[in-house]
Amino acid sequence: MTYNIMIVEDEPELISLYKMAIEEAGDYKVVESAVDGEEAIEKFKNTEKKIDLIIMDQRIPAKKGIEVTKEIMKIDPEVKVLFASADSLAKFEAKTLGVVGFLQKPFEMYMLTSIIREVLEPQKIISEEEIAIDRGQKYSLEPGYSYLIKEEKPFVAFDIFVDQVTHGNRGLCITRQHPSKVRVNYGLKRTPILWFSQTGAENSIDPSNISKLVHTIRNFVKENKGSVVLLDGVEYLKLQNDFNLVMKYLNMINDIIMAEEAKLILPVNPKTLTENEMAYMEREMKVFGEYGML
Repeated sequence: MTYNIMIVEDEPELISLYKMAIEEAGDYKVVESAVDGEEAIEKFKNTEKKIDLIIMDQRIPAKKGIEVTKEIMKIDPEVKVLFASADSLAKFEAKTLGVVGFLQKPFEMYMLTSIIREVLEPQKIISEEEIAIDRGQKYSLEPGYSYLIKEEKPFVAFDIFVDQVTHGNRGLCITRQHPSKVRVNYGLKRTPILWFSQTGAENSIDPSNISKLVHTIRNFVKENKGSVVLLDGVEYLKLQNDFNLVMKYLNMINDIIMAEEAKLILPVNPKTLTENEMAYMEREMKVFGEYGML
């Protein structure tokens, strides 16, 4: 498979440099480029090729990179955008838009290609069925739904998740807790566990990169039909991002869960959210324990 990339950069020399480095790094093809904001929007609208990733500069003529990104995301809300800019002041706003990364100029080309590889070819998560428990299933979850569990500590959420994966459902656990402690505390031997962390450790997800989180969940549930995902750490996501951005991506995850007939378990500490924030989450998901849901 060849991935199509678009470069938005007002310096032709940099476009050529990026193009050479990108196309030498793997199955990547630079199919479009633009030197100003208006041209970028027009080319994105009219291209016949599916753009897998856009490399975006901030300081470009006609329209700045942030504005171009907003316009392009209206056309395709799921487009991946990687900022490559010397304008550090744009980093926060770019992050609120959900870009996949922000490279501060100047940078080495290997940094660009490594992020591209991580975004377009994420590490495949190996899923195995958990060791079955010889007792009746305690909880019944309906496929295609996201379950909101309101609790200060995610004990019920993990109890539900363990019950699901030990009764024939393949699962993915994404948590703020360290994976080794999760395996010991809940007896998970085979289930993949990803850690919310900014350490860059193996099997970790940076909480500021919510776009990667969405792609990881999408890939997993597509490859494992009827699977269950435990997403423990919404409070941590909120600390690292704007709440509206977090909800935007949680809605995307909710849509993926519905489309793939998967199940999402989402524990949340009510004390960490405002009344309006909690009400919004309750409106978008099933609240576990209400209306006789067990």
